[in-house]
Amino acid sequence: MIGRYANLGAYRQLVGSGEFLRALGGGALALAGFVVGQHPGPWARWTALGLIGASIAVNGAPIIWGALQGLWERRVNVDELVSLAIVACLIQGEYLSAAVVSCVMVLGSLIEQATGDSARKAIQSLLDLSPHTALVWADGQFQARPVERVAVGDRLLLRPGDRLAVDAVVKKGASAVDESSMTGEPIPRDKAPGDAVFAGTLNLNGVLEVEATRVGQDSTLGRVIKLVSQAEAHKPKAVRLIDRYSRWFTPLILACAGAAWAITGEANRAVTVLIVGCPCALILAAPTAIVATIGRAAKAGVLVKGGQYLEAVATADVVLFDKTGTLTEGKPRVREVIPAAGVDRLEVLRLAACVEQDSSHPLARAVLKAAQYAKIVIDRAEQTCAKIGAGVCGLVQGNLVEVGGACLAGAGAGAPAELSAKLLEIKEQGATPLYVYQDHRPVGLISVADRVRPAAKGAVEELKALGVGQVGLLSGDHQRSADMVAEAVGLSRAWAEMLPEDKLGVIAQMQAQGRRVIFVGDGVNDAPALAAADVGVAMGAAGADVALETADVALMNDDVAKLPFLMRLSRRMIRIIKWNIAFGLAFNAAAVLASAGGYLSPVLGALAHNVGSVLVVLCSASLAFYERPRAMAR
Repeated sequence: MIGRYANLGAYRQLVGSGEFLRALGGGALALAGFVVGQHPGPWARWTALGLIGASIAVNGAPIIWGALQGLWERRVNVDELVSLAIVACLIQGEYLSAAVVSCVMVLGSLIEQATGDSARKAIQSLLDLSPHTALVWADGQFQARPVERVAVGDRLLLRPGDRLAVDAVVKKGASAVDESSMTGEPIPRDKAPGDAVFAGTLNLNGVLEVEATRVGQDSTLGRVIKLVSQAEAHKPKAVRLIDRYSRWFTPLILACAGAAWAITGEANRAVTVLIVGCPCALILAAPTAIVATIGRAAKAGVLVKGGQYLEAVATADVVLFDKTGTLTEGKPRVREVIPAAGVDRLEVLRLAACVEQDSSHPLARAVLKAAQYAKIVIDRAEQTCAKIGAGVCGLVQGNLVEVGGACLAGAGAGAPAELSAKLLEIKEQGATPLYVYQDHRPVGLISVADRVRPAAKGAVEELKALGVGQVGLLSGDHQRSADMVAEAVGLSRAWAEMLPEDKLGVIAQMQAQGRRVIFVGDGVNDAPALAAADVGVAMGAAGADVALETADVALMNDDVAKLPFLMRLSRRMIRIIKWNIAFGLAFNAAAVLASAGGYLSPVLGALAHNVGSVLVVLCSASLAFYERPRAMAR
């Protein structure tokens, strides 16, 4: 029972629950038995014994039953120590001590859980974000409907003050939307037709009509809740180390109790050693800190899949970034369309837009936006295929059309001289050239340029200040474009014209040198690199399916400034775990010595034991209130 409560993976709302009330009731029975026992006469003695026995049955029996279950399942559990202490008290005739110890231990474990709640508030608050009903267009009017009955494609009405129940796209209206619950950013974002909005966000001052794109567990909020809920199951080395050594505590404490009894001849001392020897403070040292850290990161818009990734972030000495959509804003624009001789400029743009219309890559969106501005009719391409790290292809009116960078089909080979010259000019400008082929014949070039994120340079400077030895760039773009971005944000090195397998090679080479690598990408084209790195960090997690599936860490608001924050938070977590472990060991050792020396009674031992556990939980809970340094706060 005590051991079960010490396992944070079995979280319960304990305060105010039936278990809490039963524990108090058991304590009240023990108190009543003590009061009645002060009266003379056999009736008082037997009544007192009955009340105290009922108290032991309420609080002590579940502990003993938990110990027996652990032995049956061949699991070493701290319940064995408390059970032995309770049984020893009963054998000695110390019935009141057995009842009080049982009550104090159960109440102490409940208080540990209640204290640990503060470490989970950021996670628990996610569950309260989604409303129970939504206004859905049906039968010619907007009607209230349970969220469970909202389907993809339904049209919803959002009034000022309404919270969105699903992921959607704005169809009509304009408003400011508070996305702080999902991104951690306090400044509301203006939304207009065509903009995406996410479940759990709050409409502030306008009326919006939106169309549902993801509902229920598929919504961003649903996936976030699932991700964060699963995070506690992943154990870092510190937790695994404690798990491995905690099994030796029971035999060790039994030996200490036996030695105390043998040397002093006082059974009470042995009983107290058994009580204080429970390593609850040690067991709680790492899990409470991990939960608090995950909750704090989630509140800031950073989703972490497990404690082992926090540990890896804390010790990483290499950070590598993708370029487009990561260090740049991911909102590139078409600067120029250069057709080959005899080809119309708008035809080049049309062909590119036809095969790019189903792609989510930022360069594809730039091409589509340019085609829309030019009022070009975009045909549906057939048999479209994405060539990871190179481009896309498809059949447009029976002709094979390919669009991509220099890696696509040896782009530039056999190109007319005027296109080759223009290619060099585009690269010198730091823009990205896209070749457009029709039936393997180059028909034109499209120049696309993006802007560096304002926060990128500051983030890189902070990472270097934190001792990260190398901060570099892995880009599929040409060298000149990569160098310009690297220079703008202060990177130490830029690798260019990298295919996905090339990025894997760079990461593997660094890992072979014993370095821990964080790779930051957009979660779409960088899936192999995200998976290969010690920690994969996905940008644009809000609404991007692959970001939450592939990466170990997801940034909800495309904010690279959150990466140094996460590193600082993770390092603080490691320090607190080490402190908790040292404190837990020292506290247990001191309590065992004090018990063996006769300075603690069984009741005082139970109180001291729970004080130690609560102190560890409080120390870990402080992580939930960690604030970014002022230089980072924006």
